[in-house]
This record gives sequence, structure tokens and C-alpha cells, in this order.
Amino acid sequence: MTKFKERFIFSFNSDLHLDTILWRYTDEAEYQANNHKTYKPKVSDLVILNQDLAKQLKIDIRHELLSSILQDEAELPQKRL
Repeated sequence: MTKFKERFIFSFNSDLHLDTILWRYTDEAEYQANNHKTYKPKVSDLVILNQDLAKQLKIDIRHELLSSILQDEAELPQKRL
């Protein structure tokens, strides 16, 4: 039996870097997202998994990714009651 937690890994195509960016949420953010309907992610909740990127580039990509996530959420249709 392994002690590793299963995590979802996502991909993102950035305008700042040619290669596909692999990312995931922090454990705390994943818990909040799964247990609270009104959860909105923050930049600090995003973990970039690509190791070959410069620190400032990772920060810029995290900001780009967050704005993409929030923009996609804003375009979702409202749920009917």
C-alpha cells in the first residue's frame, strides 16, 4: 500500500512559454474546492510542475493561469434553481 496521495494534474498552454505547462492545486486548495461551493482559487493555490522554468517565469505563468481559470468560471452559465 502506498502513502502517496492521488492528485489531479492539469495541462495549460501558456502564451509565455512554448511547452505545455503541467500544474496542480495545493492540497489545501483542493480540499477547499471540493468542500465549499463558493471557493475561488488564488495564485498561491497553483503549483507549476515544470522544473526547467525560471522562478519569475513560473510566477508570471501562475498569474496567467489564474486569470484564465477565473475567466472560464465567469463564462459558465448560471445554474437554474
